Amino acid sequence: MHQSAFDPNGPATNSKNLFGLPYRVSDADLIVIPVPWEVTTSYGSGTSDAPENILQSSLQVDLHDMDIPEAWKSRIALDNFPVDIYERGQQFNQKARVIAESPDVKGDIEAINNACEEMVKWVYDRSSQLLSEGKRVCTLGGDHSTCLGLIQALGNFNESFSILQIDAHADLRKSYCGFNYSHASVMHHALNVSQVNKLVQVGIRDLCEEEANRIQANAKIITYFDSAYRERLYRGDTWGNIVKEIVSTLGPHVYVSFDVDGFNPALCPNTGTPVPGGLEFQEAIYLLKKVAESREIIGFDISETGNGSIDGNVSARLLYKLANITLHGIKNPARKGHSLYTGAGQPVKPH
Repeated sequence: MHQSAFDPNGPATNSKNLFGLPYRVSDADLIVIPVPWEVTTSYGSGTSDAPENILQSSLQVDLHDMDIPEAWKSRIALDNFPVDIYERGQQFNQKARVIAESPDVKGDIEAINNACEEMVKWVYDRSSQLLSEGKRVCTLGGDHSTCLGLIQALGNFNESFSILQIDAHADLRKSYCGFNYSHASVMHHALNVSQVNKLVQVGIRDLCEEEANRIQANAKIITYFDSAYRERLYRGDTWGNIVKEIVSTLGPHVYVSFDVDGFNPALCPNTGTPVPGGLEFQEAIYLLKKVAESREIIGFDISETGNGSIDGNVSARLLYKLANITLHGIKNPARKGHSLYTGAGQPVKPH
């Protein structure tokens, strides 16, 4: 369907693209890579179905965005569904779950680690290809490890950038249950990308001693624990003040990693590892908008969405907002003519 024939006020008729938008990968500005992989999940399951769940839920999202005029003209396209990634993930998921539940069982760990490394490499290669074409890129997991290849690829296209991680968990373990590329280790690996200058975590409320010690010892990590900023709010501080402080810690270029268990679990109850507490939807949107007022969002991921209808509904709306502000920013009256999107351009160093 050509853009001129698209009716943004009518029901979605293009069921193969997110939000029913009339764009293809070839002519889109932002490409959403579905990564239906959940091999190392250690509790709930179903995140490998998230990309399809979010696609179907997105068809019910109204396209008017009060912050961005004619947001439906944002050229967003869903990349091809990687059937081989899905099938390979299903092949290893049950084996990994047996190992996670029975620590004495060590068989297949090497094969699982190799498969996870291959998934990361696949995401890296596909992201790199799209970035070299001037696209903005995000990943749609799947468990949280699915975004690592994109973060690594962005290191080749940016001299430095910060990561804003919204999450219930710190994800700083070197490995978990013997799995080197566990969803619980994604930020450990992300910090090994030399271009990452800061990791700012928001919503953290579940972590191990190893992770707590690492946060204390590493000046690149700034963590806003859910309990700490809730206490500030209870004493009379405002979310606006806290968000202003969070944004001030970020560099000019920001990657947003959004694990939906960072939300209040009532919003995404079927996420892999729900934890009491967390952000309300509009609290998260306010934070993201304030980031986009003064920073350039260079890419993002939405990870750990479950297979329930409410999970898909919430994640689809989060995706639409994040995609729009990534492409357009949020106009700040103090910054006339402000437009953040300039295209990814060419690598800043050899591949």
